Amino acid sequence: MKPIILYIATSLDGYIARKDGGVDWLPEGEKGMDYGYYAFYDSIDTVLMGNKTYQQLLGFGVAYPYKGKEGFVFTRNKDFTNDENVSYIQEDVVEFTRKLRQGDGKGIWLIGGGEIIKIFLEEGLVDELIVFEMPILLGNGIPLFPESEKEIKLELVNSETYPDGVVELRYKPKTIN
Repeated sequence: MKPIILYIATSLDGYIARKDGGVDWLPEGEKGMDYGYYAFYDSIDTVLMGNKTYQQLLGFGVAYPYKGKEGFVFTRNKDFTNDENVSYIQEDVVEFTRKLRQGDGKGIWLIGGGEIIKIFLEEGLVDELIVFEMPILLGNGIPLFPESEKEIKLELVNSETYPDGVVELRYKPKTIN
């Protein structure tokens, strides 16, 4: 079974983006420091995200960064058609994902956003969380974890602190109540 990994950056106060979706607060990283991104990127062959996240990504005005990876975007909007980068998925998120992970290949990167992350966590679809806490307090924005009726206990697998103050936390979900 293909593992599903949430690999994401957050402010210390728990936001993944500004209210307008901006991520200008994310550091470039010290020269030569990639926080393990390239090794992680080589370990996956599929990316999953919600439509808001995908549209925001397109709005950055840069080339699509996940070429060569199979991409799926979850949306409720029936008007979207597949493009050169991704396939739009209008069917049930959970059913689609359970089928997808049964295939052969590498890992699946759950990119976001918050509502998709919430569904995946509540349904027990996330195998590992790799969260990078950035040394900044945004004060408001789009939360990493929207409110939920479920409590999810996590087991810390590893942590690493980088010279610029970024903290990498690796968790495995334990129980969902």
